[in-house]
Amino acid sequence: MGCDQLSPLIPAWRRFLLPQNPVKVTLDPHTAHPKLVLSEDQTSVRREREWQQVPDTPERFDYWCCVLGREEFREGRHCWVVEGEGEWLKYSWWAVGVARASVKRKGWIDMSPEGGIWAVQYKAGQLMSLTSPPTHLSLSPVPTRIWVCLDCTQQQVSFINADNGVEIFTFTAATFNGESIRPWFRLETRAIQLCLRDSTL
Repeated sequence: MGCDQLSPLIPAWRRFLLPQNPVKVTLDPHTAHPKLVLSEDQTSVRREREWQQVPDTPERFDYWCCVLGREEFREGRHCWVVEGEGEWLKYSWWAVGVARASVKRKGWIDMSPEGGIWAVQYKAGQLMSLTSPPTHLSLSPVPTRIWVCLDCTQQQVSFINADNGVEIFTFTAATFNGESIRPWFRLETRAIQLCLRDSTL
């Protein structure tokens, strides 16, 4: 059965995602800031107060609490779902998106396309795109479960509310510079976690 035949059976926003390739994304512990702790299956991350005893390697973030996904993409269209959850979610601070594989890991990072990061940020109930300068987004309700959609061919990154299919923001003409692109996550609040959900359409 083709996509056109499926159309009466699924919401329009899911049809929009069908050309993408839903992928299983896992977190790369070798890149995780020392205050971040990954689940055993590497599909969720939480922040602790104390630094963990981990090697200070060149690939590890050491200033902002960031971690990359293991997967690297150079071509095609791919998407995955990230969800924030926890008792203090409403007051939390986190961001999701993608980054060039060469993104800076040490010291202060320019979290914008100029720094090789395309992302949206949730902070205390407000959502913004990490453009330069950041763009505040007026969405109601503010989504905490988000599709991240990467199109390497068109060089664009889209974010979609996974609960109702509303487009949150799209970066166009992204300067990937022929590099591999990796999932990117930031978590600056304790008592919540970011979870990678099953992205089966």
